Amino acid sequence: MKKSVLVLILSIVLLAVFGMEAKAQIPKEGTTSFTSAYSGAVKILAMGQERLQMTYEFMGATIGDTPEDISHNASFRCLGALHAVKGEFNDDSCFCVSIRPDGDQIFLTYKGAGKMGATYKETFTIVGGTGKLVGIQGSGECTGIFLRPAAEGTGQIYDRDKGHYKLP
Repeated sequence: MKKSVLVLILSIVLLAVFGMEAKAQIPKEGTTSFTSAYSGAVKILAMGQERLQMTYEFMGATIGDTPEDISHNASFRCLGALHAVKGEFNDDSCFCVSIRPDGDQIFLTYKGAGKMGATYKETFTIVGGTGKLVGIQGSGECTGIFLRPAAEGTGQIYDRDKGHYKLP
């Protein structure tokens, strides 16, 4: 009887360990499609009535369109800056680290254009990663909207990203 219980426990442990490992496999090439929501600190240097320089640090979360998406349930941190003239910008430059639930990271750069307080479009480039994502590369597009700030000196944004990636 003790032997049967021991075999049952060992079987459950092995199933859990190897079942999680099988689930953790990431395809060598694929697409990514996710929604992001983020908030953070914004610093603005006004240059008269028509110009401003803005720097920002945002943190947020991504939800993949499917649970298998490489960005599903990831948190992220981004640092960036832009220069706007009459409320429009074409030089947004942002650098992000996305942290997956398993702890592996994805490094991204974003470049974009848009209108303050309205919509924007960006392209992103996946430039590397850690853990199972070492050597990852890819690119894609993002469309988002600046939401009305919840407090002075902050910014809130919502966007949709779609792209592809390739692992070595």
